Amino acid sequence: MLALPLLSISQKVDNIRFEQIGKQIHIYYDLEGDQEYTVQVFCSNDNGQSWGRALQMVTGAVGENQKPGNGKIIVWDVINEKERLRGYIKFKIEIREIKNVAIKNRGLFPSTSPRIRDDNSKSKGIYTDYRDGQTYKWIKIGDQVWMAENLNYKTGNSWCYKNKIDNCNKFGRLYNWNAAKNACPTGWYLPSENEWKTLEMHLGMSPREADDTGLRGTDEGKKLKSATGWRNSGNGTNEVDFNALPGGYRSYSGNFSNLGNYGRWWSAPEYGSRTVWDRGLVYNRNKVRRTNYGQSAGFSVRCVRE
Repeated sequence: MLALPLLSISQKVDNIRFEQIGKQIHIYYDLEGDQEYTVQVFCSNDNGQSWGRALQMVTGAVGENQKPGNGKIIVWDVINEKERLRGYIKFKIEIREIKNVAIKNRGLFPSTSPRIRDDNSKSKGIYTDYRDGQTYKWIKIGDQVWMAENLNYKTGNSWCYKNKIDNCNKFGRLYNWNAAKNACPTGWYLPSENEWKTLEMHLGMSPREADDTGLRGTDEGKKLKSATGWRNSGNGTNEVDFNALPGGYRSYSGNFSNLGNYGRWWSAPEYGSRTVWDRGLVYNRNKVRRTNYGQSAGFSVRCVRE
């Protein structure tokens, strides 16, 4: 058990204490009152100066219809929601009564390196990259969870289209394949060929078409493309909120081309010693292109959740 300094604000919640068990944090508390409450837990990385959304991957005595009692336990599954927390991290428990009066208690926790996973029952949400604070929409498509935006985390061998930061902010960065393999945050990764094919088949592509090369399928690309941003009304329907944008690409020689016309995304496995599978969408086509290309080119990255 860790010794924790506590700041008590309300008598409704008392005897708060925390314990780290493996990759989980157990939060114990006593709840006084004469009715049921809604309980939420928050975490701050800057000693209480700012708070994010309520922690999502928590179980136990949390959520709606929590009755008063002693020795109540909240279990935080530390995998993906917070990453590499260091020093003293402040937690806040909020209890809302039926009249929506907020009552708060806070505690400090000296953390190691926890992470938590988003609630798998949800179909979409927001992920905050712990490394630089950028946020990304994510979407559940079938049994997969994809980022619904191109990655924009700065690494070596990654570029903004024509070195303009506004293009990074809109379309994400372009990565060579070696950089792309390690660019996704922990808990996310570069999709494999099977994962790309699973996405495509979910949208209607046949297994035979998924295994083929070149332009494949019928209108799966149109379903993936964003509803705006493509040249000459080449927009898609964005049917599953994948929101694929035409971020162009960077060639072997360092030339940028096809912004607004073309989007290309890396796949994880190599095709040969110097080439890698990729996916491409074109403004004047509704199909999905599967080709292999040299590892030194710069393509967009979409991350899949573990």
